[in-house]
Amino acid sequence: MSHRLPTPPVPDLARARGETVSELTDWFTDYFNREGAPFNYRRATKAIRAAYKGFHRLHLLTASCSLEKTAIGRSSNADVVNVAAPFAFGRSTQVFDLSPRKFAFGRERRAAYRIPFLFVENGIIHIYYLQPRKSAGPDFDEMCMIATIMKTFLLDTEFYGQPCDVEFVDVGAPLGSRDRLARRYSLRDLTLWTERRLTDRLSIISEALDAVSSSDRVLRHPRAWSRPEPEMPLFD
Repeated sequence: MSHRLPTPPVPDLARARGETVSELTDWFTDYFNREGAPFNYRRATKAIRAAYKGFHRLHLLTASCSLEKTAIGRSSNADVVNVAAPFAFGRSTQVFDLSPRKFAFGRERRAAYRIPFLFVENGIIHIYYLQPRKSAGPDFDEMCMIATIMKTFLLDTEFYGQPCDVEFVDVGAPLGSRDRLARRYSLRDLTLWTERRLTDRLSIISEALDAVSSSDRVLRHPRAWSRPEPEMPLFD
């Protein structure tokens, strides 16, 4: 049986585990069959976007998280804002967006970038990426894969010749810790993948996704996908 399955966003492609098509097929099968979380981090992400637009009042930024429907959603979003938003404070940054687009790879596959905004600071264009998961987020090498995709397919194509960088903020809890720790990375902190390594990895991921789609191991109704956010055109 063949299923029309959505392509996971770039950060989920990066954190897929397995070195063979078979191993990755197992990982993506579990990914699609897994129950989704009872909340997401969109409110926190939008609050942090507001911080980079110049709104530097932390108590008001976290207050927006009170609109989450569940207690864990409210507390988790507020935690992310508390540790990530202060990176914007005391800085002069201008937020902007590109037109909606996705990352194209494999055979007609298109993955969401999960980029909430871009910003300019001191004449340098930055892609902002937030890693909000407390656990099971991309590790350092997987973060480098994400950075390679964003630099190669957005910064180098849209802003060729202009000074560019990324600002990746990871607010996950380190292994063995119960508390979130905010870490910020720029391109100089990350080890970009070679073109060959990225091409090979995307090829095997694409094969695995094709295998999952043509198998009968995925439930009829895989995880629900949230509606696109009009104010974050590179997010979904």
